[in-house]
Amino acid sequence: MIDFRYHLVSIASIFLALAVGIVLGAGPLRDSIGSTLTQEVTKLRQEKADLRAQLDRSSAGVSARDDFIKASGPALLSTQLRERKVALVVLPGVAQTLVGATRDSLTAAGATVTGTVEVQDAWLDPTKTTERDKTASSLAAALSVEGEDPNLSVADRVLAAALAEKATGGPSADKRTDALEALRGAGLIALPQAPEGPADTAVVLGASATKGTTAEQTDRANRAVAVAEALDARSAGAVVAAGAVPTTTEGTSVVAAARKNAGTIGKLSTVDDAGTSLGQASVVLALAEQLDGGSGQYGLADDARAAFPPLPTTE
Repeated sequence: MIDFRYHLVSIASIFLALAVGIVLGAGPLRDSIGSTLTQEVTKLRQEKADLRAQLDRSSAGVSARDDFIKASGPALLSTQLRERKVALVVLPGVAQTLVGATRDSLTAAGATVTGTVEVQDAWLDPTKTTERDKTASSLAAALSVEGEDPNLSVADRVLAAALAEKATGGPSADKRTDALEALRGAGLIALPQAPEGPADTAVVLGASATKGTTAEQTDRANRAVAVAEALDARSAGAVVAAGAVPTTTEGTSVVAAARKNAGTIGKLSTVDDAGTSLGQASVVLALAEQLDGGSGQYGLADDARAAFPPLPTTE
């Protein structure tokens, strides 16, 4: 059994060791320890300075490349979407700066943006499904969407039919306008730029779904992807774009949700860095690729297949 004397010896040993350390540190080892610490501090300061210099060079390089892409973009992209008509659909949470930049990029590429539609949160809210489908069902016959893909909700099919068509012969202009006004009256969409005729392609701008639990965020993101799928089915092609790669704490990315479905990425194209000059060029090139029957997943996220779409070849 350990007795009181054992504890005394243990405590005495601790103090003895401490005393020896103090004596050695203040005497024979003082210069050696001090010199070592000084060298380590000097080394760490130099490493910090080197890393700062590397970061500054990298930042300058990124800025220069971004400026070059912005300057060369008009010449590279000016004819990529000539005579195409694009519907711009904006999902909840998207910054207006991204909307404006995308509209400018599409126009610079030769496209006509037929209109801008803002999908409201009620469109993605799982508690509003009944009201949303009731409103859309009352418009389905006028837009002739009853026999279309049953995997797409009637609301998504109605919105797509009101905005786009692959060829002439779809619903009349009055029926499209009436449908959009009905959806706006129900609080499902807003029309900052009312469409002037149907589009033959679409760009859907999305952000991360942040409301509710993780499961609810995923549901909202998937509902947003379904809007893009309906537009893709109704038109000659669609691209889903986000301003930047989200962090894991920023909700569920609409682009990431689209990329998780093998069937979806076989049809839709996605761009995850549309907030940059490179990303804006990718939106244009991805839409041009859609018109040629292709699709791709572009940007800087881990699930992107390439940084940017194939560049046009000169003949």
